[in-house]
Order: sequence, then structure tokens, then C-alpha cells
Amino acid sequence: MNEQLQELADSCQKNYGLDNYYLERYHLFRDDNSNVENAFLFSMEWVPRVVEGEVEEGLNPPGTAVIEIELESKKLRHFTFVQGANLVEEQVFPQLKDGSESIIEWVEETTGLEFGRQFQLKEEAENGIRFLAAADNIPVFPVGTIEVVFNKEGMLSQFSMDGSFPQEDQIKWEPFALTSSIVDPIILNQLQLLEIPIEEEERWLPVFGTTTTFITNNKQHIIPFEKAEMRDSYEIVDRNIEWDFEATEETFVPQEIDLSHEVSLEEALANKPDENKRPLTPEDIERSFEAVGSFTKEKYPEDSGKWKLYAIFREHGYLIAELWPRMQDKKVIQHKLKLFIDPATYSVLNFTDNEFILEMFDHFSEAESPVLTKDEAFEKLHSYIEITPVYIYEPNSETYQLCGKVDCSYGVNAATGDVILLDEL
Repeated sequence: MNEQLQELADSCQKNYGLDNYYLERYHLFRDDNSNVENAFLFSMEWVPRVVEGEVEEGLNPPGTAVIEIELESKKLRHFTFVQGANLVEEQVFPQLKDGSESIIEWVEETTGLEFGRQFQLKEEAENGIRFLAAADNIPVFPVGTIEVVFNKEGMLSQFSMDGSFPQEDQIKWEPFALTSSIVDPIILNQLQLLEIPIEEEERWLPVFGTTTTFITNNKQHIIPFEKAEMRDSYEIVDRNIEWDFEATEETFVPQEIDLSHEVSLEEALANKPDENKRPLTPEDIERSFEAVGSFTKEKYPEDSGKWKLYAIFREHGYLIAELWPRMQDKKVIQHKLKLFIDPATYSVLNFTDNEFILEMFDHFSEAESPVLTKDEAFEKLHSYIEITPVYIYEPNSETYQLCGKVDCSYGVNAATGDVILLDEL
């Protein structure tokens, strides 16, 4: 094992009381959920020296400690005892009986984050606590989470820290300026008539509702949920795909795609830049559009003008192209294609098609006609719509900008005019 990794492993064994454990195996992964330019995780599997009972081949025995440490900062990101069996003889972790204040203090010490300023309490359950990333108690997006879970004996069984947590110099501090009167016209424009599948009744239900979206505090921009969630290279293209000449014979042969996050020791130590965080260039977009057109013409020769390239982003080292139908119906589940493109050659390597999901609903009864207008539905929903401040990560400036999150847990049954809770559908 590399000397740097050995030092980290020895430190973990000492700090987490793993004297009665041995290191069985380890891996290195790139942490794609972090805003840090190059974040690598050192993953270790520590096995108890004494194991009771038989263990199925290929599985870790109960009590195995799976630990992930940030390679550069040496901070703990994940710690899990297999099957919740905490076999550490000298406990160095908080216990459930210690109470939330002691657990929060331990999280602060472990993560280097400050409670209230960088993370806030989201949920306190019988077996643990869940926190979310925050900026002075205002939520941030994409979401960062911290979870501390305990077993039936009240001993720590799992700790996890995922996503990114803002530093103070990344926050663009400003007063929240969005009010209902300002955003109502925007929300009304976002309100849609959607058809939701009701599986028990095998029918489509027409519902007026609004999707989660974000409005910048200066009221100048609307940020779609997908772009805010992807955080880095997501670019909405929205260009139609069509051709005016005969399609070529299909010769496309899908290639195997590697979706693993694992990297070699050499890659991690070389601190190789994360290609997934590199902004898209005009050439990336244009040549990907050409590749998408060639693929679609060959694979779906009768579909000229039926598809559009909605968005492109980087993921798993590939350029990902999202294709949506040019003419969409009102169903919440749309026919979509996802193409994996080689960023060096701009050739389509593989794709996924969700048409098989749509076929599951072919026998459903069509939705009834609406009995009210969009304006009338908006009046019914107005008091249920929530506008809350949230900081959205802006990758180009590497800062968080204040936005209003527009969300609504309710919809209007367009066939009856009743307000309904969407989670119950």
C-alpha cells in the first residue's frame, strides 16, 4: 500500500477504536457529489478479527466497518457497521443516549462544519438524526446531507456525509426580496395541466400542478430543477432534430459503458482534473448535436422532426444528451432518450430508451376533460404554494446565489376541481 494511504489507514484504526479489526481491502473513488474540484475518497473495509457463525462467500461479516475518508482533507465522509453490529471495544462515537446536543458537537468536530451556519437539523427520529446543508439556517441546493444512525443498543451504526456544504466566502449575502405579488405571474406561467397514472384504477388523472422551480432573488431568471440539481455542466439546448434526406442503413453497435466512480492510485495522486466539472464548450454542444442527429437518423429513421435535443451535461466521463419528444403530451411520464457520447470523438457509444416504461400504461383509461381553467386552478392552489429562500450553487463563479424555491405539495383535480395532496396519488 502507498505510504500516504497506509498513514490514513493507521490513523483510522487508531481514531475509531479498530484494534480488534484488520484491513481486508480498499478502493479509491472520485466523489462526484462534491463541489470540490478534485475530491477523492479512500474507501476501506475493516473486518473483525473474531467472527461468530458462518459468513456467506463474497459478503462481509456482521460488524465489518466500511469507512470512506477524503484523501486530501482526511475528513470522514462515511462510516458503516455491516448489519448495524458495532463491535468496537472502546467506543469513540456518540451514543443515542447522549442526546442531540452531544451528537451535534461530535458532527461539528468530525466534519469541521458549524451547526446553524453550515448545516441545520432536518429530522430527529428514534434511531438517529438527519441534517441538511445550510447557509445561516437557509437551505442550499443541491442538497448536502449528514446522517447519524444508531442500532437497537443505541450504539452508532452509520455516519454519512454527502454533497457539498458552503463556505462563508461562497455566499452572496442579500435580503430575500421575493414576495407573492412579485412571483405570482411567474408561478401562474409555471402551472401545468398534467396527467398522472393511478395504478390501482388503471387510469390517467388530470391534475393542475406546478413543478419545483427556482427564481433568482433579482427576479430576472428562472432556474429549472434539473439545472440546479446537476450543479455543474448542465446546459439546456432545446434544438429540434430533423433531416430532409433519406436515412442511412442502421449500423449502430452499442458499446459497453463504464459507470464506475473508482480510480487508480496513480490518477488520485496525480490529482487529475474532474472532467465532469469542466464547463461545456460551444464545440461540445455543436458536435454533440451533430452526433445526436446522425444517431437518431440511423436508429429512428421515421422520426425526423419528432425529437429535440433538450439538454447536454457531463457524467461518468461521458457527454450525456437528453432527447425529448418535440411535441409532448400532458402525461408526467414522457418518452425520453439518453445518449452516451465520447467527449474525445463525439460519437454516440450507447443509449437508453424508456419506451418500455410507457408501454406499462398503454391499457390505462384516458384522462377526463378539465372542468376548470388554469386561472381558476391557480386561485384554488394559491394558498398552498410555498416560496422559501434557498441558496443555489452557481458553478461558474463557485458561489451560492439567493433564490426563491417555488414548491407546492398539492394539485387540483382538473376533472372535479378538488384540491388534492399529490403524495397520496
